[in-house]
Amino acid sequence: MAKKTRQMQPLTYKIIKLFIQASICQILLCIITIGTVQSQNLEEYRVKAAFVYNFTKLIQWPQTAFDNEGENFKMVVVGDEYLKESFQTIDGKISTGRLISIQYSDPKANDFKKTLEESHIIFISRHIRLEQVLQILSNIGDRPVLTIGEDKNFSRAGGIIQFFTREDQLHFEVNVKKAEAHQLKFSSRLLKLAVIVNEKE
Repeated sequence: MAKKTRQMQPLTYKIIKLFIQASICQILLCIITIGTVQSQNLEEYRVKAAFVYNFTKLIQWPQTAFDNEGENFKMVVVGDEYLKESFQTIDGKISTGRLISIQYSDPKANDFKKTLEESHIIFISRHIRLEQVLQILSNIGDRPVLTIGEDKNFSRAGGIIQFFTREDQLHFEVNVKKAEAHQLKFSSRLLKLAVIVNEKE
């Protein structure tokens, strides 16, 4: 009996050792996967930030949208940490003679509505619930503000530009009627690259 117990001990030790090794492998795999997803998200939003920068060159805001000739493009970014790091790539850049000034805001913040009122561009990530998106669009009203989102219903719910992916390529939709309601004029060059949609289409 004692001999049998001694034979079982090495076997039990091997099983425990294999279990620990397997657990370590799973943890490492999770870390690698999370790191890859974070890297992909970071790169994705850098590309979207570059798109937004080019939008500012191809869209005309009415003069009434700015207090003076040299006023900054005030952009509000609503989302998680990926957006903050990625949109820093265009923060401080000059477009059509105006410096792009980016502010990161939380819909739960006390001054959120005031921040929206002072903005010219609002980017809303897919991590924001549709109910909150609709509330943001409602708060903006018809002021000359370019709204950009990622939710699949964004442009049809009253947003102006909606990003989407097709065959691993980034594309965007434009709700032209909503853009006109906000007194924003899109260049023909930009519209040729876009999918044109109507609200509640």
